[in-house]
Amino acid sequence: MRAYLLSAPGRLSLETVPDPRCGPDEVTLRTEAVSICSTDISYFRGHLFPDAWPVVPAHEYVGRAVQVGADLRGVLREGDRVCYWGQTDFGGLADYRTIRPLFARPTAARETTWYTQRHFHDAHQAAAVVVPPELPGHLATLIEPLTSVLRSLLLNAPRPGDDCVLLGSGPSGILALQVMLRYFGVRSVTALDLDDARLNRATAAGATSVLNPGRQTPQIEALIADHRDQYADYVFDALPHLDAHDGPDSRELAMGLLRPGGDYVVYGATGLPQSISTWMILAKGLRLRGTPFDVRAFPMGRSAHVARIALSLITRGVVDADAVVTSRLAFDDEDGVRNAFEHYGTDGGMKPSITTGALPGSPAERPLSGETDGTVRQPSGSLR
Repeated sequence: MRAYLLSAPGRLSLETVPDPRCGPDEVTLRTEAVSICSTDISYFRGHLFPDAWPVVPAHEYVGRAVQVGADLRGVLREGDRVCYWGQTDFGGLADYRTIRPLFARPTAARETTWYTQRHFHDAHQAAAVVVPPELPGHLATLIEPLTSVLRSLLLNAPRPGDDCVLLGSGPSGILALQVMLRYFGVRSVTALDLDDARLNRATAAGATSVLNPGRQTPQIEALIADHRDQYADYVFDALPHLDAHDGPDSRELAMGLLRPGGDYVVYGATGLPQSISTWMILAKGLRLRGTPFDVRAFPMGRSAHVARIALSLITRGVVDADAVVTSRLAFDDEDGVRNAFEHYGTDGGMKPSITTGALPGSPAERPLSGETDGTVRQPSGSLR
């Protein structure tokens, strides 16, 4: 099969690799669509690192079942469209991928776990949902990031009527903005971002106000002073990575906007050290919160229920998934895919969606053959 191999930061190419095999508790999926996320870009830019290179990037995925393991008969059928959420960052940008799905149902398979060497226990299974035929592939892939957003917000929920600050108006931020306003019933959301085009998207998605810390720091500091550090009740930090720089950074400004005892929720993640103001945390008694990757604290079976909520919010139109897809390209457009990685997030861009020739209703282009031989490594966090 074909797969995009990331062999080192910045080195992405379309190659031929062995087909995956399907075990009795697994399903092999023919890729329909994949969207690129900031985690993929973090590996591409060297902000995150796998256990070993090369890897097949991408995990925001929808595919059609072409092989169903014996243990899943009666649960899945060949032809079903499947999205998944799991602690793997890899495997999506390929003709096929194999997962161990775990569905939100009483008869779901027993969850098994392993230690990843990345400071958390992972499940061998992925939280999965079957996608209805009417949901387009480029929108179905947004079930995965919306599941991530919901896992964070449901465990660290804002209260109805809260005044909130959204730190970062990228794709996850725009999804979180919609969920906070339309699902949790917060009173207001002030969005902060360095990109004015993304701030315009936040306004279109319902943000009460928007501010650019790069050129509006005095205005933000005035809000802090005028409200005596009680402008907001809740901060949702969707920034995966900030480079060190002189002067107050966006996180410190956001903490300044919080009331004493307010909630600061960390959503974005990076493998590089990040600066955070311990003074603000102690002076104001802020509650620093996050949703664990560790399945001992948040089992994959619970994430399967969250994925089902994500699917419902998209199909019912509560969340406009189309608002975060700003470009679409073909899987075999190698230059276009590489360009999407190199220029991710520039000029207000959000998510690129990559589609294959296997559209809803069409059969797999060819039968699977062969077995993986370990050439493409699946580092810690893999479902394989």
